[in-house]
Amino acid sequence: MAYRVPPGFVENFTAAGKYEIFSLVANHNTGKSVYKSEIPIVLVHGAIVSHRYLMPVAQLLADNFPIYVPDLVGHGRSSKTMNALGVIEQAKTLIAWIETLYHSKVRLLANSYGCEIITEMAIMRPDLVDRLILTAPTADPAHPTVREQAFLLFCDAFRENPLMGFVLLRDMSEMGWKRGMQTTQIMVDYDYLPRLPLVTTKTLVVGGEKDPLAPKKWIDRVVSLLPDGHSHIISGAPHNVNFTTPSHLNEAVLKFLLES
Repeated sequence: MAYRVPPGFVENFTAAGKYEIFSLVANHNTGKSVYKSEIPIVLVHGAIVSHRYLMPVAQLLADNFPIYVPDLVGHGRSSKTMNALGVIEQAKTLIAWIETLYHSKVRLLANSYGCEIITEMAIMRPDLVDRLILTAPTADPAHPTVREQAFLLFCDAFRENPLMGFVLLRDMSEMGWKRGMQTTQIMVDYDYLPRLPLVTTKTLVVGGEKDPLAPKKWIDRVVSLLPDGHSHIISGAPHNVNFTTPSHLNEAVLKFLLES
């Protein structure tokens, strides 16, 4: 099946160290001359999936900000490796990619496993990260095994936009079962608790009221550990707030970035 680039975006392949990163970039030549903010937002996806499930909110955000939506190494259309990269190496690769493609500060928004990566990016390079937005950060240590996380994901599926299943199947076929399982284990093994106090960047943590993977109790704990953390819960939303409730997430992001 041919890949269809969403309206208003263009494809980009950029070297980042020894890897090549695929991304979609909001096309600045579509007639929009002024953004509400010229600082771009880089959207980082979760485990197994790719940029595709971020596009519903990316397209909304592109009305007000320059937008970059990369695929992590091993995912989507970016370079594939024999084994999945760890959180730190993914973070370093994205930093190298940003420095190659864009030479100034960015805002970072991620969902699920991607939140681990952008947390490390903010710790490594606070000079590069203007604001941080964590949506449904995983993995809640109350459910510390891959089996438990898989069960919660199964429960969450009934609350998601049905199209999410087709996105997941396509992305899983591109990533491969081995790297997918390795990445899930990496996600579960990551320990937020000693890392969050090191984040000096102003951070918004967004949760879905009906999200079994990142429940409000966990969201509150994440916020309490951040030096400058703020929370927003989307009523009735599941785990993939970027795909199933993109307009609500867009509103929360606009308020955080333009009004706070």
